[in-house]
Amino acid sequence: MSGVLASASGPRHTPSGLPTLRFLVKHTSSQEEAGRSRNVEVETELVAFGPVARDLALVAPGTALRLAGFVDRRSARDPRLELHVTEFGILAPA
Repeated sequence: MSGVLASASGPRHTPSGLPTLRFLVKHTSSQEEAGRSRNVEVETELVAFGPVARDLALVAPGTALRLAGFVDRRSARDPRLELHVTEFGILAPA
């Protein structure tokens, strides 16, 4: 996934002391669907833990990012989809 860092909560720690960061990314792209071009624009909340969370906390809002990770349920009691970021890179300005 790629997008622009829209905002981030202050870094926090899990009860075991692991750094965690929740942040918003705005993704905009053009995708092909059923033979036609479709503009896609979405803002979504993501989460990171450990060194990735610590490093992402230093990134300024408005920075373009490339993000990779996996999806999981938000919690044991909340089945909503959540993307866990396990690696990221800063994209050069266009």
